Amino acid sequence: MLVKNNDFKEFIENLTIYTGFLIYGPDKGKVKERASQIIEKLKLEQSLSIIKVSQEDIEKNNLIDLIYQKDIFSKKSIISIDLDLISSLKLEEGFFLYTSSNEANYILLEAGNLNKSNTLVKDFTKSKMLACIPCYHDTESSIKETIKNYSKKFNLKIDNDSIIYLSNRLGSDKLLTFQEIKKLSIYGNNEHVSYNDVLHAVGDSSLITINKICDHLFNSNKAPYFYEKIIEAGHNNIIVIRSLLNHFYFLLNIKESDEANLPPSIHFSRHTLIKKQMQLLSKDKIKKIISNIYELEKKSKEQYNLANTLIKKFLLYYSLV
Repeated sequence: MLVKNNDFKEFIENLTIYTGFLIYGPDKGKVKERASQIIEKLKLEQSLSIIKVSQEDIEKNNLIDLIYQKDIFSKKSIISIDLDLISSLKLEEGFFLYTSSNEANYILLEAGNLNKSNTLVKDFTKSKMLACIPCYHDTESSIKETIKNYSKKFNLKIDNDSIIYLSNRLGSDKLLTFQEIKKLSIYGNNEHVSYNDVLHAVGDSSLITINKICDHLFNSNKAPYFYEKIIEAGHNNIIVIRSLLNHFYFLLNIKESDEANLPPSIHFSRHTLIKKQMQLLSKDKIKKIISNIYELEKKSKEQYNLANTLIKKFLLYYSLV
């Protein structure tokens, strides 16, 4: 059975009718969150143990044996497998028939991006006793809801301007959003956190590095280098794409308004590089770049495993033009 994002709240209230769960998608933070919610809910319903299966376990045991393996302290177990960490997993013929038995343990599979044509996705979608749960990146509107939900969870009090800023900066990975909202809640200590406080607490060196990616395009060949630093720091590549989009829309607005000076919100250290971009790029050229960035975001989401390569290729191209 396919479980869409809007149906998840209703789905999690009726978990015990399912014997297996496939949770997958490009948003690894959401995959982990959904897996934790399912495990916690099942543990509330009945006494369960968690068996996290490693590569070594798969090499030593038949998967079906693991599904029927009994724990002396509980009637059933949850067999948890991260498919991204186990390369040799093979499903025996009739595997899904075994999982439907009342004697079988629950099986919970986590994975990265899988195509709709993937065998697991097809089988989990077709079966009424198996749940297929895709986890896609938040959209521009849903990221705001995620921020509001996490703010409520951690008793963080922020205004709408702060939510808009965070939604533009945090991109679409739930794990990063969770960590940043938690950090802000500690910073706020149950008091209202102002917009300036948010800028101070969240606008760290990563924001400076993202600005360097944008500013060095057409000025040097350093943008791909700064991009690698952002990815190494654990940030989602969608943040970079949206920052590029905001940057070139900013350049276009300045061009169309015929303003000679940059606004005060732009730090003076960026002025020289941005002014060079303004001199070099026409309005039509900027519009073309914006169109290419939208296309880049689309391809990066469709081909998640190639996203970093696509983005670096884009940055390298506009570093040399």
